[in-house]
Amino acid sequence: MSSNYPLSLMQTEEWKQLAEHQNTLRDVRISALFKNDLARGKTYTLALDEISFDYSRNKINERTIALLTALARRTGLEEMRAHLFNGAIMNFTERRPVLHMALRGSCPAHLDIEGRNVRERVDATLEQIRVFTEFFDNEQRFSEIVHIGIGGSDIGPKLAYSALRHLTKPGLRVHFLTNVDPDHFHDTLAGLNPARTLFIIASKSFSTQETMTNAHSAREWLVRGGVGADIIDAHFCAVTANAGEARQFGIAPENIFDLPDWVGGRFSLWSAVGLPVALALGFDHFKSLLHGAYTADQHFLHTPLEQNIPVMMGMLGVWYRNFWHYNAYCILPYAERLSLMPQYIQQLDMESNGKTMDAHAARVPYKTAPIVFGASGTGAQHTFFQLLHQGSEIVPCDFIATRQPVHPLGDHHEKLVANVLGQTKALMDGDHNADEPHKNFDGNRPSNILWLQKLCPQTLGMLLALYEHKIFVQGAVWNINSFDQYGVELGKTLAGKALEKIQGVR
Repeated sequence: MSSNYPLSLMQTEEWKQLAEHQNTLRDVRISALFKNDLARGKTYTLALDEISFDYSRNKINERTIALLTALARRTGLEEMRAHLFNGAIMNFTERRPVLHMALRGSCPAHLDIEGRNVRERVDATLEQIRVFTEFFDNEQRFSEIVHIGIGGSDIGPKLAYSALRHLTKPGLRVHFLTNVDPDHFHDTLAGLNPARTLFIIASKSFSTQETMTNAHSAREWLVRGGVGADIIDAHFCAVTANAGEARQFGIAPENIFDLPDWVGGRFSLWSAVGLPVALALGFDHFKSLLHGAYTADQHFLHTPLEQNIPVMMGMLGVWYRNFWHYNAYCILPYAERLSLMPQYIQQLDMESNGKTMDAHAARVPYKTAPIVFGASGTGAQHTFFQLLHQGSEIVPCDFIATRQPVHPLGDHHEKLVANVLGQTKALMDGDHNADEPHKNFDGNRPSNILWLQKLCPQTLGMLLALYEHKIFVQGAVWNINSFDQYGVELGKTLAGKALEKIQGVR
């Protein structure tokens, strides 16, 4: 992290001014801000190609933005952003650089890590994916792909495939096996033809308990299904940093894809972990996904903070978490094919910034990551929206919507968009009915709208990368390590000890 980082964030002049400024806005209504500024909707909208970020329905004014960006500069965000892209040690507990941006071409051409040129390594893996995808298409041996992974190596490709499945090649299906639950294994493989099924094992260490348990059971399933020992290895690919273990499992070297140590699991979609996406949609669509993320990278890297979408997203999160003391944050995709976005952002946000220790190994005196939840609209309107509108907790929301549907049908999409506009207006304005108090809505509840022109590989890549950089912004300001996840280790260790006891009873 930055050597200039203040030892006490809350003692900076910028923090103190933000606290004072929050008091001046405490009784100001968002709707009144619109009445006083007819151009507010335009002023507080930022655009990047086919994505726009409308943050006009927030408890902010020009001074808020000035103070938030001043805090970002004071904490060294611009310096840390440059370090991130240039391969500096950003995961300081594990002494690793963080270079998932390199997977989409956003790193210096001369950058070497551990004696290997990063760009050449990335290009070699991309070429391997291209060649394998072409071979897969020409051979037409498999009609089913089962991706075995967990955490980031599962939710990323699963989200991308779910969002873009309208581009899937005819006659091909992709399935995702993540839980060690035997019923999940059974249900995922039920009805599949072993002779026509390809398994992709995604594990950086090639030792993750859940993933490898499922992988070994998959091999047994193939044997039971009549796949001969002489060809069974052709039914497996591996995405890993541990090629030796993959070879011991029986996977041919040409079917082992590199997963560098400097790629964290929740940022790994852009690596060979995205292989099922490339196989299902085609290599060109996978490259478009990468290019969308590259476009967001360049925007984040080169755009001034005040016009920078992920910076604004991140600093609004700091504003509400630390100065309004809101505990939760809601993701609401009004596109059913983005229904996995809340789960994806949950991991990205809470695993990255759910920390209490700062870069100096001191406990932070302020709140970090909020509780993230959400679901797709309009269904979510009939589950937890009651709390969003009238609950005792105020929950800032991100609405994600497309201007064009993938499959037009009557006035369906118009009604979907109308619900986005109606719900965000209801959260902002509220409704006051003195005769029936139970129908009162306080309103003045903040929300953003991220508009995608259409759902395609390019816009999806941009969307996901913008959220990645948002998380980095918040971690930089809070002076925490957004790139480790020791909080998941204790439970895994204790589960291993419990397993020994359970199996010892047999």
